Amino acid sequence: MTMTRISRRSLISGLGALGASGALAACGGGPAGSATPNEVSFANWSDNFADLYTQSLDAYEAQSGVTVVRQADVPFDDYQTRFRTLLSGGQPPGLMRLNDDFVREMTDKEQLADLGERISGLSEEEYFADVAAFTALESGQGGLPIGSSPRVLFYNKTMLQEAGITPPSSWVPDQWQWDDVLAAAQEVTGGDRYGICLWTDTGFENTFAVNNGGPGIFSADGTSFTLADPAGIEAIQWVVDLTLKHKVQPTWAYLTGEDADLRLFTAGNLGMFFGTMGLATYMRENVTDFEWDVAPMPAKVEQRQEGSLSVFVVPRESADVDRGWELLQWMVGRESGSIFAEAGAFIPLHREAAALVEKTSTQGENMALFAEAAGYQTTVNSTRATAQAVQLYRPQLERAYIGEISVEEALTSVRAQVERVIG
Repeated sequence: MTMTRISRRSLISGLGALGASGALAACGGGPAGSATPNEVSFANWSDNFADLYTQSLDAYEAQSGVTVVRQADVPFDDYQTRFRTLLSGGQPPGLMRLNDDFVREMTDKEQLADLGERISGLSEEEYFADVAAFTALESGQGGLPIGSSPRVLFYNKTMLQEAGITPPSSWVPDQWQWDDVLAAAQEVTGGDRYGICLWTDTGFENTFAVNNGGPGIFSADGTSFTLADPAGIEAIQWVVDLTLKHKVQPTWAYLTGEDADLRLFTAGNLGMFFGTMGLATYMRENVTDFEWDVAPMPAKVEQRQEGSLSVFVVPRESADVDRGWELLQWMVGRESGSIFAEAGAFIPLHREAAALVEKTSTQGENMALFAEAAGYQTTVNSTRATAQAVQLYRPQLERAYIGEISVEEALTSVRAQVERVIG
């Protein structure tokens, strides 16, 4: 959900006291009761940060005296199938990770425990309120994002400096507009070198629509396909025109190859590209012939970025609802957040922990920009059928990407179909 446009619930009563207390007492069982008083079950899918989750859970066990029973990590696709099934009628864990696309669907179906009554006033001084608000829906609040992986512009610092271009290192909208980015891309494009690549990460759809003053792909209530509104159409057409009109972005056909944008960038043939914080690790390992850095998303009406969220929820039918809640408190707290921040994994929900994201390479990339990015968070407003909607509109957009039809034709042609699915 776009954080600034949804009703805010809030965070945790006494979160700050958790670390000082040194222990988290269990509050009793969930709806079905708990068979083992000092255990809580936990599920996640496999990713690059498994060791960091292990560190966090080990620290929780040491401080709380509660054993975390960790279900075996499985690949993302397998996880979606397994745990959607568990939520529907099995025995789900006390705390589990959930694809953020499914938060509204699972909440509306009352498959998540409503933690609203356990959540007191959110302190914006301590936590990123816009990020936390993602799970605050009219039908309840089943969990929280423990952090976000912001999207930014990675750029070839050597290339841009040689052209006399220095992108800003902080989120200053009047110094980094769409026209500034286009001008920079035009300056460095030539021969086999492109100035920019935005459309290999589908997060550009919502990001640029929001920064053009619209609500993003979907309306705040999840029932309207607002990417087909004028603000959305103009934003997507601007990105498409980087290729079709200005010739500063590789063609859509060229970019269908696996990691084509990353290969272009590491070879020194791409000035700027759009991606998440997690790509910084790839950059450190693969960029050897030039310096690189990161810049904020460009502004037009607004300056926002769509961070990928790590959402954890407490299933309603779990036997461990209370202990799942307590473990979630730990996961969003300073100590756990610091583990992820210091490793550069993502930006934790806790502001003090987020401040620990530091430069982790001799390249000199501006890691502090990622921490600042959490204050400029936007996300796709969720619907009851986001996956089906995407399957309807993206094939039409691809026709616009190759110049077969306009973006307006692509989006308006499927608007009624999309809205029937999500309405």
